[in-house]
Amino acid sequence: MILSGCASVKPVVKIGLVAPFEGRARAVGYDAIYAARLAVREANAAGGIGGYRLAVVALDDRGDPELAAQSAAALAVDPAVVAVVGHYLPATTAAASEVYANTGLPLLPAGAPPFAAADPAALPPAFVAAYEGITPFDETPGPYAGPTYDAFALLWAALAQAEETGGGITRATVQEALRGLEYEGMTGTVFQP
Repeated sequence: MILSGCASVKPVVKIGLVAPFEGRARAVGYDAIYAARLAVREANAAGGIGGYRLAVVALDDRGDPELAAQSAAALAVDPAVVAVVGHYLPATTAAASEVYANTGLPLLPAGAPPFAAADPAALPPAFVAAYEGITPFDETPGPYAGPTYDAFALLWAALAQAEETGGGITRATVQEALRGLEYEGMTGTVFQP
């Protein structure tokens, strides 16, 4: 009887999120983490993707290029992490990009087009209400909330395509699914640059 309960547990696919959660740019990280949590919560409430539950693995790079590279390496060693959204600052993204490229881990470089800062006043009221509902102190979305949410929505489309046509969700099938994939998000058309 105990084993039958274990059989119903869905496997987990992890998405990395690396942002400055501490330091001078920490407001960027808070925008990102709440938007990521909202995207994951909504996707899991809808049944996940292709039989998988989704999880976010959030790491702090503090806006430091050396720590960004270390964070990228930490995500790269976990085979359940199939893509990363981050690092939000040009120097940290540049420092981590080589690690992702060498390990075949797809990166959606947030903080740069098409995931650059966007006017939070232009976000749909339903998104604002949902975002505010998951923050511990009723924070309002800032300029990176919409782009982060859109990055995760693009990944959900890529994961679904990878599961449907690629034979499963892996780093390689997600990378292939992202190639040429576009999504009309809240902040405009988003894609993997």
